[in-house]
Amino acid sequence: MKTNVLNLFYLSFVFCLFFSCVLSSCPAPQIDGIYKKLIFNIPLKIVTNDTFRGCDKSVNYINMDGLGIEQVSGNAFDDFYNLVYLTLANNDISLLPSSLLDYKRGIEYFRIDNNRLDRIEDGTFKHFDNVREIHLQNNSIRYMGPNAFPKNLRLLEHVNVSYNSLTYFEPWPFIPEADPGDNIDVVFDFRYNSISEFRNSLNWIYNLIQPYEYAIYLSFNNFSTLTADMVYLYNPNYTGDPFPEFLSFRMNVSQNPFFCDCKLYPFVEFLHNSLFYFYKVEDFRYRCAAPYSLVGKDFFHDVPLEDFVCDVTDDCPSGCMCQEQPNNGYLLVNCSFSKDQNGQQMNKLPDKLPNPLYGKISLHLDGHNIRLLENRNYLPKLVNLILSKNRLEDVNQDALESMNSTQHLDLSENKLKYLPKIIQRFTIDKVRINSNQFECDCDMIWMTEWINLVPIEPNYDVKCNRDDDLLLIRQITAEKLGCKVVLEIVVVIVVLGIVIAIIIGAVVTARRCPYETKVLLYRFFGVHPIPWWPDPDPHAEYDIYISHYEHDIQARQWVRTKFLQKLEENQKKKYKVFYSERDLNIGGDLFDDLVTNMKKSKRIVFLLTNEFFDDERSIFEADQAEVEHRSSDNLYGRVIYILWNKDIKKRLKSDPWKSRVEGKRVLCPDDRFFWSKMRYELPLKPLPTPHPTDFTAMFV
Repeated sequence: MKTNVLNLFYLSFVFCLFFSCVLSSCPAPQIDGIYKKLIFNIPLKIVTNDTFRGCDKSVNYINMDGLGIEQVSGNAFDDFYNLVYLTLANNDISLLPSSLLDYKRGIEYFRIDNNRLDRIEDGTFKHFDNVREIHLQNNSIRYMGPNAFPKNLRLLEHVNVSYNSLTYFEPWPFIPEADPGDNIDVVFDFRYNSISEFRNSLNWIYNLIQPYEYAIYLSFNNFSTLTADMVYLYNPNYTGDPFPEFLSFRMNVSQNPFFCDCKLYPFVEFLHNSLFYFYKVEDFRYRCAAPYSLVGKDFFHDVPLEDFVCDVTDDCPSGCMCQEQPNNGYLLVNCSFSKDQNGQQMNKLPDKLPNPLYGKISLHLDGHNIRLLENRNYLPKLVNLILSKNRLEDVNQDALESMNSTQHLDLSENKLKYLPKIIQRFTIDKVRINSNQFECDCDMIWMTEWINLVPIEPNYDVKCNRDDDLLLIRQITAEKLGCKVVLEIVVVIVVLGIVIAIIIGAVVTARRCPYETKVLLYRFFGVHPIPWWPDPDPHAEYDIYISHYEHDIQARQWVRTKFLQKLEENQKKKYKVFYSERDLNIGGDLFDDLVTNMKKSKRIVFLLTNEFFDDERSIFEADQAEVEHRSSDNLYGRVIYILWNKDIKKRLKSDPWKSRVEGKRVLCPDDRFFWSKMRYELPLKPLPTPHPTDFTAMFV
């Protein structure tokens, strides 16, 4: 009995020892250079915090490669604060908990490649302050959080996300604030994904500076084109050429299935015309995957610019070929000798054409049954219109007027008998009109001069028919066709029409602007509507009395340098002016002198400035001028007000000034025809008898 008890105790001890060893299956730490390592060899399905019971938590290297791990809990490595290297590669892990790597600030190398991950969430690497390499290749990652790689990853050197399932590219590589002066490229490897587009959900704005320390590998993805939109997505305010900016992104997108069409043209065209054409040629051998004729060719260096075209099907007329040709700068719509699906040719211009990418269209409609060139909405976009070998009998004038961008118009080999004169808006070298059925007529004499402007074939030999004789249009004259009388009648009618139009215009203008009409009649013809306009005193000493606020320097300068000069120095009509700031007697009674000289003047002119309305002397003069005005004959206006600027009008809307200016002439130096109006209002002065050689200008 005692022996059995001892045996049972012994077995229990052995079982407990074995179970303890299994639970604490941590290998003994190994010292390898600078690392204290834990290298696991026993297969595991699940890794939790308990997995490391009994392990040395001071290690800085954990290797759990190839153990068949399927799940890792978020707290598995909580107790390892000295980790520098952690690898979970070559397992079956499908989820990387975002908290797994919290506070692992010492980690420099992290590997979880060759697993089954399909997502990398935001915040997964947020505490990786010292990380240098992150390996995520050979997973099934189709989603990466926009903030998966935060700014604090300043020491980051390499991230490998190749051989995954990403379908788009965010500016992840540009977010970490790497040191631009450490001469170490920040490498992001996205090769062998399914990336076909660029996105910017981060709203990252270009802030790269030289030297550009990024290297982004996007080879072997699904990019089919490169467009300027990609550059503007990250740098919306960029105004230069997109290719140099694209180079600064340091993206290698070679080995992608590029469709070499018109969308690639802007990049290729810039490269062909810049020094970049010889820059790292082998690095930029981007090859076409389509169309078939260009497969395998380096589209940057081996494909001519004219081969970058796009076929357009929307709104393309039946039987026609529509193709964007950016090297030519237009959409080619080629319907030459074409037939629609019913085998019919066109009998009119197409109602609609595709909307051109570059705003211009070259339309080829030769070899049809079109009888009329009529207006269409797309005609202003045409740079070329080919209508030869049709049955054209008429050309709509409105159609020609709308073709303001057309460089070449071919109307040859048709049945045209006449052309509208508006066609002269095209120089003859831009038009082909040969092989038509023109009739020699007096209405087409204008064609002679038009054709002779540019004497080139075939237009130079265009002929017209007259009584079964063919005459060269460039040689016909009105006399040959007997059009002289008709021509003279036409000239008379035209001249008469112009005269009538001028008279009607003058009458309408006079009714709408009677005062201005009178002023202009006096200015140009010396005709005053009231030539017997009386002066209050024909023998008055002064023609004009002029005054303004005495302390206004600008008003004084204007009067002295411009106004008085116009009045007193004109060689044909000189006016005698009393200017109170210049001509007052010193020592006399100021107000008496002002009144006396005002009475001696035929016209009284006030220059109104803002200060005028608050000055005692100025108000006195204005009141006295009102007295003088009322004492005069009402047939003429004796007082004239000149407003220094148009804002003064506001002061004239209330009394007493509202009453003062009523019935008086109010002018402004900014008015149209100011000097002519001023002259019209001044006293009439007879012109001196001119000397035969006196051709000096009149006062205006």
